[in-house]
Amino acid sequence: MKALRFYGKEDLRLEEIPVPECPEDGLLIKIEACAICGSDIRNYLTGGSGHGNMKHPVTMGHELTGKIVEIGKGVTEDFKKGDVIAIQPAIPCNRCYYCIKGYPNLCENKASISYGIDGGFAEYMAVPPQALKSGCVLTLPEDASPISCSIAEPLGCAINGQELSRVGLGDAVVIMGGGPLGIMHAMLAKIRGAERVILSEISENRIKLDEKFKEIDLIVTSNLVERVLEETGNKGADVVIVACPSKKAQEESLKVVAKRGRVNFFGGLPKNSSVITLDSNVLHYREIFVHGTSDSTPQHFRQALNLIISGRMDASALISEVLPLSQFKKGIDLVREGKALKVVLTPEAKNE
Repeated sequence: MKALRFYGKEDLRLEEIPVPECPEDGLLIKIEACAICGSDIRNYLTGGSGHGNMKHPVTMGHELTGKIVEIGKGVTEDFKKGDVIAIQPAIPCNRCYYCIKGYPNLCENKASISYGIDGGFAEYMAVPPQALKSGCVLTLPEDASPISCSIAEPLGCAINGQELSRVGLGDAVVIMGGGPLGIMHAMLAKIRGAERVILSEISENRIKLDEKFKEIDLIVTSNLVERVLEETGNKGADVVIVACPSKKAQEESLKVVAKRGRVNFFGGLPKNSSVITLDSNVLHYREIFVHGTSDSTPQHFRQALNLIISGRMDASALISEVLPLSQFKKGIDLVREGKALKVVLTPEAKNE
């Protein structure tokens, strides 16, 4: 079969490798769709140096859907051949302190597709037993789009973030970063009842892509602090979500948040440049809550799929290109240059 194998920094090869065997307690699937994630780009450019559990070589791709072609003899869950499934790629152990506390996204023994487990930029993939046991594998309805459902994983992360930030009715929400997750946050904020969504973005390519989303009330390209204060009657935003890997954006977020507001450092910073400067008196006197977001849980993944399948979230609007595996370099370049939101790779070219 064909697979995109990652060997190290900027070394991603489309190779012929054997079809994986079906695990005795797992599944073998034929990949329907696998979307390119920002973390795929980062790993490609850095060699995955920020992730100690990343093996080389590994088949990349973790935002995926696939059709079951073989079921392991030991599988007791209700699956059948021909089912199309979506997989939550961060697989918790269900045994550690954080799993037991109800925070499986923070699992100390988490296994990750596309890092330690071969992923979905391939024709076939073996689904490990723990994914089934942890509730990370969900069957899609027959009329669901495998391409649209492939981006449920990042949407699940956005759901986790907005739960932590308590986005709700009447909120003014500022989103810093107009990439695919920034747009997901905008769409989700309106679903959760936000009154006003302001997006900050400086890339001309991305601004052109972002302008079509009706959930965004205002796109700010400069003078963010002044514009937000102007739009909110000098109060600031109830919630600020920093959905870009920018130290400056994280620092500036405290200048646009209201008293008692919530600031979400949703986008992680590079490992060797993650220390920022904050005025702690701003937090103290304005009673501001600052938190991060890491991954999502199987429950968030289920909620994300339900939003897409029900049509409440138009996932297809976020997908700019559907390309065959052979055009993976084009897909990477489109995402890197901000000329596409989500790019989905398939074993063969498909249309939504």
